[in-house]
Amino acid sequence: MNDTLVYGLGSLGVGLLALLIKYSFKSKCTDVSVCFGLVHIQRDIEQEIVEQQIEERHQPSRDTSLKNLNSV
Repeated sequence: MNDTLVYGLGSLGVGLLALLIKYSFKSKCTDVSVCFGLVHIQRDIEQEIVEQQIEERHQPSRDTSLKNLNSV
């Protein structure tokens, strides 16, 4: 088998696995299993939900920011 083919397929496999892990961490699930149990992630998402609520409260509303732009 050609070495370039093996290297390319290996890189593709590692990239796909990294992408699956990335999306697993972005999900709001507490228990995630990828690749038939090869990668198993258990998370406590309570703190993440609290942080997200705090961020949403401290962001200026869109209407207010548009009014500020119109007054310039």
